[in-house]
Amino acid sequence: MTTAYVQLVSVILASLALIMGAYLLIIGKRPWRGGEKSDVAPRVRLLGLSYILVFGAAMIQIIAQPSGVEAEALGGFMVLGGMIVIIVVYLEARASRRASHEDRLDTRLRS
Repeated sequence: MTTAYVQLVSVILASLALIMGAYLLIIGKRPWRGGEKSDVAPRVRLLGLSYILVFGAAMIQIIAQPSGVEAEALGGFMVLGGMIVIIVVYLEARASRRASHEDRLDTRLRS
């Protein structure tokens, strides 16, 4: 009985993450940053795609409990989603470093 509760909670949380992934993919705005510019970085949409891949595969595994090649394919989707997250984090860090570098350059030029 405890396993059923854990699976139910997991499916509910995965469905919320799927909704968040669809929001990021379709609308492309980060809801956790309210006062941000209206232009959307492609890495936000990539993050939405990774949410859909990882949590969609997790929901299918929880509900269908596949084995064999099907389970390996779902695991591959999860790994692909994880790789996308790593790429997005790298791009985000690079963009913030570039912005801080430009800010330092601006302050040096103004002085």
